[in-house]
Amino acid sequence: MRGYNLTREGYAGIQRYPYIFAGDWPSRWQYFSPVIKAGLNIGLSGVGYWGHCMGGFEQEADPELYIRWTQFGLMSSVPHLFGMDHPDYKEPWNYGEQAEKIFRKYDRLRYRLIPYIYTEAYKMHKTGLPLMRALVLEYQNDANTYDIGDQYMFGSNLMIAPVTTKGARSRVVYLPKGTWFDYWTGKKYEGKQYKTVVTPLEKLPVFVKAGSIIPMQKVLDLGEETADTLTIDVFPYGKSSYTLYDDDGKSAQYKKGEYALTKITSEKDGNAVHVQIDQPKGAYDIPDRSYKYQLHLSEKPQSVTAGGQSVQSFSNKSNFEKSGKKSGWYYDDQAHVVYVFPGASDHEISLQL
Repeated sequence: MRGYNLTREGYAGIQRYPYIFAGDWPSRWQYFSPVIKAGLNIGLSGVGYWGHCMGGFEQEADPELYIRWTQFGLMSSVPHLFGMDHPDYKEPWNYGEQAEKIFRKYDRLRYRLIPYIYTEAYKMHKTGLPLMRALVLEYQNDANTYDIGDQYMFGSNLMIAPVTTKGARSRVVYLPKGTWFDYWTGKKYEGKQYKTVVTPLEKLPVFVKAGSIIPMQKVLDLGEETADTLTIDVFPYGKSSYTLYDDDGKSAQYKKGEYALTKITSEKDGNAVHVQIDQPKGAYDIPDRSYKYQLHLSEKPQSVTAGGQSVQSFSNKSNFEKSGKKSGWYYDDQAHVVYVFPGASDHEISLQL
């Protein structure tokens, strides 16, 4: 098992150790935004793993603050629940049904994102780039990012914009150069502009870079150690790629080269979209797993193939599940997402629009 070090102090070189803790912040709105800035600053200082008490440590948080703070915390490098507000201790069920429901939504999202987060952690191990990155780190030539302390990149593909004002149901988000998608709706935006986005209490604004490929897993139950099927979440745009990282998750053998890298490529060219998963490379033997896909597209495909073979179309998820088939595809015209279950030929799919 890997060691884990938690400290509130450090000198030059502390970035070699896993985890800096932000200390005891009061559970009040005026301290929420500075906590985010603290995380961005420590990342700019070379410390990639950083955590804090979600909802604050001292005093009981009001339910809205708790919800907004945990939304952010679950999309930071290390989510940490702890507080001295006896007897509640920042447990989500002590803040009402709504708080527990919203907490569960983002908790489950984080666990689905583990393959992506773990891969981004490997990049941090190799390069020093933190998981939680100030926009200025990614967009150093864009002066608009220089003073933004309440938005950040979470890994290389996701941008998070927490809501830090009590009662706010909208906020201004800055979108840097490029094309971006609203993670929840699939709506496309062009960058280098400010946008006001609607933020009901259950919504943490999350944006995705065009071309992103995000590997995801199912939410594992206690006792389950691996996910036997990965979902490849794709936002097609030109040519793009993502290299997925795997190791045993427990030992230090990765330091001796026992890991595997799997390259995933996506290409959208005119009316065709193609996604391919290469064979893993490396000394680590990945447990058997299969793949399914979800592609964010504004229109329904005319046809889908997997491994060169036609995949049957279904009108909706219910009809696909009722069919009992192991392969098929359907288009959700509300979410603008194509779901592809390729069956045995799961390493290559093509869509004709």
